[in-house]
Amino acid sequence: MIKRRIQYNSHAPVVSRSHLTPHQLEVVEKPFRENRIVVGPAGSGKTQVLIHRAAYLAEACSVPPEKYLLFVFTDIAREYLGSASTHLSLSWDSITTFDNWCRLFYENYISRDLPRTYTNLRIDYAKIRLRISEELKRRKKIPNLLEFALVDDGQDLAPEAFEIFKIMARHITVFADFQQKIVENQTTESTISSTLQTEGARDSLLGTHRNAPQVAKLASCFISEERAKQDYLNRSAARKKIKELPQCFSAPSLEKEMDLLAETLKMRLSKHERVGIIVPTPLLLHNLVKELKKRGVPVEKAIEPDAQNVFHDAFDFENNVPKIATNHTAKGLTFDSVFLPQLTEEGFLKFNSPTRLRMLFMGIARARKWIYLSTVKGRELKEFDTLNKAKDHGYLLML
Repeated sequence: MIKRRIQYNSHAPVVSRSHLTPHQLEVVEKPFRENRIVVGPAGSGKTQVLIHRAAYLAEACSVPPEKYLLFVFTDIAREYLGSASTHLSLSWDSITTFDNWCRLFYENYISRDLPRTYTNLRIDYAKIRLRISEELKRRKKIPNLLEFALVDDGQDLAPEAFEIFKIMARHITVFADFQQKIVENQTTESTISSTLQTEGARDSLLGTHRNAPQVAKLASCFISEERAKQDYLNRSAARKKIKELPQCFSAPSLEKEMDLLAETLKMRLSKHERVGIIVPTPLLLHNLVKELKKRGVPVEKAIEPDAQNVFHDAFDFENNVPKIATNHTAKGLTFDSVFLPQLTEEGFLKFNSPTRLRMLFMGIARARKWIYLSTVKGRELKEFDTLNKAKDHGYLLML
């Protein structure tokens, strides 16, 4: 079988080793005698450190591709990293999601008949994880034991995932940012640490992150813990000379919101920017694509496979067509400008308030240069007060 190799291009989230900071390099080259946890805020370089650490461990310890894995949160993140570079000589097949690995393990070692939910016949990954955990604990010999596994977005994986990691790999490094946690589960940093026994093996990524100061100030409004907020602000990219203030449009109607959204998208594209649109649910995503198409704005859907495991539409991270994603699938992606439309209460009904705040933080933190938000008057989500406070502090221009 011909292996696909990770490719670099100008849009990829991975930079060459020479562009890593001394502290990032130090984390890359940490020994793997013990499991580790690496924490860092949005844009601090967790993905860069993860992929360079994989290349370093593979080369330094002569580990073949079939003996290590990089776990990312979504298939979209896997595609995104797939546009990195042959420079690191990492195999495409070494990058996967935890759910995909679980499905394959279940089919190969437990049963080809996958458990499914009754409502929509989707694969029941919770049952699969539980059964795999039981099976691994029962076995005296673990099939395809890995030399190492690196895990991105560990905060959004279920607690039992770390029980499985502990058995399936000799070494695990977990990367996490609990400010960007959008999955409601019981996983905490102490959960990960106690399961993987990482006490004394914790690293915090330091240094300047990618967000322009105006973007970072707006994002910080959605961080509830004061110390974490100040730490995030202290690491904003103050060297950048970007002076554009984020904007928020409270439209008199949905039609007016869509009209200005389309006009503003066209304006940002005329600047040759890479643009991302982030919404909370797949339903809003599909509706928004239709509205933008009516207004002459083509958009590519960066979404996960559906129940039949097929993509709704093709997308390509190497072009400048705007990408639209849910908060779930936007994790790990970055854009020059990010649009967060349809900030309405009905759009966020299925999420509690702490999760909503983290979703908004995560969405804003995807942007390097500029943010645009919009809603319809009288339908604003409850957390809209935070945006009004941001306006009062001079962090946001209300239209």
